[in-house]
Amino acid sequence: MQTIAGLSGLGDLTVTCYSRLSRNRMFGERLGKGERPEDIVKNSVAVAEGYPTARSAYQLAQKLRVSTPIIDEVHAVLYQGKNVGLALQDLTRRESKAED
Repeated sequence: MQTIAGLSGLGDLTVTCYSRLSRNRMFGERLGKGERPEDIVKNSVAVAEGYPTARSAYQLAQKLRVSTPIIDEVHAVLYQGKNVGLALQDLTRRESKAED
């Protein structure tokens, strides 16, 4: 928690979310416009590190048997062809419960 709460972690998160120059934001905007993740990667000069990181996070969560609903949905959109809108619906319609 100290890493993300520090200046570099918070700064990186802020730029990723709000800067129009962010590679991850550009990736997400293109994805939201209907482009396929594979095509975005193939036609991009810069690497959006969030794309491979989503796969790694998903695989680690599976290995450790940790519940990660957001990571699961992101992975499904990026690597299994799930519709973005359906992923969002599935997340927001989850039964409310105490998180582990």
